[in-house]
Amino acid sequence: MSAPFEGVFQTLMDVILEAREGAYLCAVCETPLRTGLSLALDVFDGSNRRTLPVTVAESAPVIQAGLVRYRLRLATVGSSDDIDPDGLLVIDTPVRVLNMSQNGSLLEATRASDEGTVGLLRIGADGNSYEGEIRVIRCRALEGAADRHHLGTEFLRTYRVPHGSPLRSAFFAMMKTSFA
Repeated sequence: MSAPFEGVFQTLMDVILEAREGAYLCAVCETPLRTGLSLALDVFDGSNRRTLPVTVAESAPVIQAGLVRYRLRLATVGSSDDIDPDGLLVIDTPVRVLNMSQNGSLLEATRASDEGTVGLLRIGADGNSYEGEIRVIRCRALEGAADRHHLGTEFLRTYRVPHGSPLRSAFFAMMKTSFA
């Protein structure tokens, strides 16, 4: 690619909501999160899903059932009364697409992602928006660059649609025009 383009890698993380303390929710998850990180929390109020904007105020390791988990203190905006204890944290990580192939892409991300992480990659190219599911197959920190990581990813086909994801089709089209 002659010039990288911007996108967002969206991942989901299960959390268990333990308590409400004023404007904060206490939750437990399997991964530590950086203090100050802004994200969305999808919660359920009966059969209705609501999305609450939250910011990680604290993240501390705890032992639960013999496993290391992380207790999060999440600052909320708006009401979060009467919600189910199960929630999903929606984490949007800004990325730059540095390279692409028929099988995947090389991304520069603002945070690390574990190998095997699955998520949705959204990009804008040529005035159009594309999205598709990807899996991280490797993650390396960039030397001398704080909070920058290279993610090697592969395309996933999680839906029964012809020709795979729109993102993969867009990459194929871009590759054809760059080699023509």
